[in-house]
Amino acid sequence: MDGKRGRSPSPIQSSLSDLKISDDAVLHQAQDRTLCTHCDKTVKYFCYRCFQVLGCDREKIPTVKLPVPLDVIKHERELDGKSTAVHARIIAPDDVHLYGYNDIPEYEHPERTLLLFPGPDAKTLKEIPRDSFDRIVVLDGTWKQANRMAREAPQLQKLQKITIEPRNTLFWRFQHMSENYLATIEAIYYTYREFADAYEPEDYRGQYDNLLFYYRFFYNLIQTKYKANKRLKFNHRHANKNYIKYEGKDAAEDHSEKDAQTREHDATSNNETSAQDAK
Repeated sequence: MDGKRGRSPSPIQSSLSDLKISDDAVLHQAQDRTLCTHCDKTVKYFCYRCFQVLGCDREKIPTVKLPVPLDVIKHERELDGKSTAVHARIIAPDDVHLYGYNDIPEYEHPERTLLLFPGPDAKTLKEIPRDSFDRIVVLDGTWKQANRMAREAPQLQKLQKITIEPRNTLFWRFQHMSENYLATIEAIYYTYREFADAYEPEDYRGQYDNLLFYYRFFYNLIQTKYKANKRLKFNHRHANKNYIKYEGKDAAEDHSEKDAQTREHDATSNNETSAQDAK
């Protein structure tokens, strides 16, 4: 195995503020939607279909060089506007390809292609020799959609499954699963972060952190919006009840309010259960 010895593993969860991500001031200056000249769709920041940077010069957006090419397989029902995988396509355009579920390529050497998907037969990168693979595949969709693709797509059946260390997501969208179910771009970032731990000779110096360039921007945008207006209520169904990082007095008030909502929800659930039992 080519994995390095003696290197401490990457942190289970890194604060976005601790990462070496480029300044995103240029995104704050992009106030208006822009017409994509390739598809005539009006969008902001970038085009989800054509992967073009809009509203600013492409030179002002960071570029990441990946050590192994990445294929992203997107479920046909995953909305373009919800997908974070496009961030990787824009930041690492030479190394990332996006395919629809109905357009999954036939891998000529499936034994040399890794599929990021958990399971009893999935291995960590440190358990796999570096010279045994040439490509990584990531699935983009809800957990149910990804599970279906991994199970039913014939092109994926012979790929070696890999897994990453469990981490808590910082994703803002509501999901029915636990906090360990990451947004696609988070999963991509941590895969290459663990690649560095497993195979690269130097200590990690943030060379893949810019994969989260857009992700950090949107995360901070949402935090700022809700902190600035306490009357706005964040999705109460979100797995992390303290997702908005209020400070000082606002934080204490928010905790009290969330506790009250939890007690009210528990009481309602108990009353509904009692009523059903009485029938």
